[in-house]
Amino acid sequence: MRTYTADITNHDTQPLSRKAVQRAQITHYMKRHRLSIHTVAFVAGVPLMVVWRVQQGEPITKEHAHTIRFAFLCLTGVPYEGIFAVYPEESQGTR
Repeated sequence: MRTYTADITNHDTQPLSRKAVQRAQITHYMKRHRLSIHTVAFVAGVPLMVVWRVQQGEPITKEHAHTIRFAFLCLTGVPYEGIFAVYPEESQGTR
């Protein structure tokens, strides 16, 4: 059976979305250090759903991002250098 392999070296490609990059980074980090979302949520003191949202590339609060980043450091001893999607900060002023 022959298989066909397309040569795409000269084709334009689309860059990965920010969400896809975040998902890949967090998945790689958690697999490399054998972390479960349950353990991270417990150590960070956040609901399990917050860690799940991080894994899915969904936005979380800035406080949760700092807490999870610190939990990663505590659990592994290796700082997490990846990105988190964070909700935009609401303006403090009134109209």
